[in-house]
Amino acid sequence: MPRKKSKERHGINWTGSSEHLKKSLDLSKVIRRRMQVLSICLCLLMSLIFGRLYSIQVLHSEEYQLKLAAYTKSEQTVTTPRGEILDRNGQVLVGSRQRLNITYFPPQSVSNQEEWTLAFQFAQDFQVSGDALQIRDLKDLYLTVYASGSDNFENWVIEESMDQYLFLLSDERKERYNHLITDDEWSSYYNGELSDSDIYYLRLARIEEQDYADFDEQLRGAWSVKQSMDAATSGQTKNILSDVSVEEVAFLTEHSESYPGFDVEIDWDRQYPFGSTLKNVFGTVTTSKQGLPSEDLDQYLALGYSRNEKVGRSGLEKQYESLLAGERKVYDLSYDENGNGILTEIVEGRKGYDLETAIDINLQLEVEQILTNILVEYQDDPRRQYMDRISVVVMDPNNGDVLSLASMVRSGEEIVADPVSIYTMAYEAGSVVKGAVLYMGQTEGVISPGEVMIDQPVKLKGTQTKSSWKNLGRIDDIQALAQSSNVYMILTAIRLAGGTYVYDGPLSVAPGTFSLMRNYFSLFGLGVKTGLDIPNEATGYTGSAQEAGNILDFAIGQYDTYTVMQLAQYAATLANGGTKYQPRLVVRAYESGTKNVVYENAVTVLSTADNQETMERIHLGLYECVYGTNGICKGLQNSAAITAGKTGTAQAYVDEEDSEGNVILDENGNTTKVQAPNNSVIAFAPYENPEISIACLIPNAWNGDESQTNLCLRATKEIIETYYGQRTSLSESAQE
Repeated sequence: MPRKKSKERHGINWTGSSEHLKKSLDLSKVIRRRMQVLSICLCLLMSLIFGRLYSIQVLHSEEYQLKLAAYTKSEQTVTTPRGEILDRNGQVLVGSRQRLNITYFPPQSVSNQEEWTLAFQFAQDFQVSGDALQIRDLKDLYLTVYASGSDNFENWVIEESMDQYLFLLSDERKERYNHLITDDEWSSYYNGELSDSDIYYLRLARIEEQDYADFDEQLRGAWSVKQSMDAATSGQTKNILSDVSVEEVAFLTEHSESYPGFDVEIDWDRQYPFGSTLKNVFGTVTTSKQGLPSEDLDQYLALGYSRNEKVGRSGLEKQYESLLAGERKVYDLSYDENGNGILTEIVEGRKGYDLETAIDINLQLEVEQILTNILVEYQDDPRRQYMDRISVVVMDPNNGDVLSLASMVRSGEEIVADPVSIYTMAYEAGSVVKGAVLYMGQTEGVISPGEVMIDQPVKLKGTQTKSSWKNLGRIDDIQALAQSSNVYMILTAIRLAGGTYVYDGPLSVAPGTFSLMRNYFSLFGLGVKTGLDIPNEATGYTGSAQEAGNILDFAIGQYDTYTVMQLAQYAATLANGGTKYQPRLVVRAYESGTKNVVYENAVTVLSTADNQETMERIHLGLYECVYGTNGICKGLQNSAAITAGKTGTAQAYVDEEDSEGNVILDENGNTTKVQAPNNSVIAFAPYENPEISIACLIPNAWNGDESQTNLCLRATKEIIETYYGQRTSLSESAQE
């Protein structure tokens, strides 16, 4: 019985019962129930939608209105004039000059063909030259002329000019273009083996000069304009012509209906009241066409710059871009009924801040003239055949201010300035480093203040004999500086290396000796970046070999190399008694007109040499070098200020040249070398309370078997006299 009951419950054999039939066919009840559920769901959804709409349109309406405005508005940014760069006395070194530019902003829905017609007409009316086009530009023009499609050459050349270009459309010219790519290469392209970019570069490589040589000036000018119109500055005004005349502006204004999208913009560029003086140190600014430099593109875009904005590319212009650039003007972009863009200023912008530098431009001009005079005087001297450069830095040793940095170079028949080499080129400096060696030896305790040594030739096993410029006999530390003893410094280095000098004996350099010596040198600024506030400062060459002979050369300044800026920091550190200041070109920045200081490049102490007893003895040695009976720096004596200093000579070699400047080859075709030592000087004045310090270096100062006068002595003396007003200034000479 239970089994039968289960079957009745779960089976389907109950159709004879009217009650069961009514239940199975009661569709209206099922539909009604489902409609109720659906209605409830719809009500809930509508409530959610209504609540969301209420939140957006009522509770958060302002927030979403701002977001809508931000997403839909289009803005233009325009660079404001850069700040000026001034010398320490307020004279303008770099200023800004306003100019008029013709610009283009594409109207809405303008076609490429319409832009081509505009470019052609513009090039005609404004006589645009194509001289600036490069080979790559002309090849691109060639490809454009023969490109197929609605924008091809026949469609965009203005009708009255078409006859003169029919020869470009000859079957022969078209056939030449079509054969730039072979059938096999097209097959590879259609098979996916070559990309569009591959086809493009294959064509470029096969275009020859004869293909574009007969493109006339009008066509090249139109291409130059079209390139500017297509410049990769999406949504930004494009610069078409720079520094146009008032007459050209008047013509454009009169024919504005013929040039939709073209306008006139007030722009600016840099001007240099003192010509090329220090121009490379000030640096360059990109043009609107160049825009942001590719190497810094991401950085500038992240800061909100537009791609076509002018920015500092080198020197102080780049170093202080954030101060010089100011705040950019911002315009809201809208369009009129003809589709032409209308710009409405929404942010006024601000001119860049002015930079006050430590440079004394009057002193700078005097220094450049002093160095130029020396180069001119000795340009035909066969004993100075390879002397073609003199470099000098003048600093305030009490705060690191760079008062002047000059490097004058003979270039053919001219003398030109190359101040950037002051901090980018390095040389072996010779004996000027001996003050640092003396400080190191006495601070490490390997020599004692006043210790006497015998200056006579030194010979280590496996090395050449080394000596001073003459045998000096018994000398102490002060005379070692005054008479420039190589031997005193070499014996100090041997002790520092853990050795005891024995004639022709071996020397095993203790591990870490070179590092220890370089650490002491860096205390004065030698062998490390000085921290000068300008890009691309170099450190010089650091020798990797660590043999006994190398450490002896290191001790007399003939192993590692140093920039003239490092020598200047070294001289300043010695002058002030051991404080190494970070050199600075820029002192502060302030608002133009108000003089409100917005940035201060604070005086920065990088390190301090604390051994004052040794510093005093170094000072005495540098004084004796100038005024002592046996001192070798007597050329620094002057009538303006008591001066202390040190000379240096470092062995250097150059390729031998004949009297006409041609390199001489030996019988095997190899260059022959000739000795041409470097000369250097460091100095400071006045001796008791130094106000200026000077570093001078002349690479390849003389040649031949007989040594010549160190001309850095003369240059340094004249600079000190100039600084203290003992020489007639250039401005006074000009007035006379």
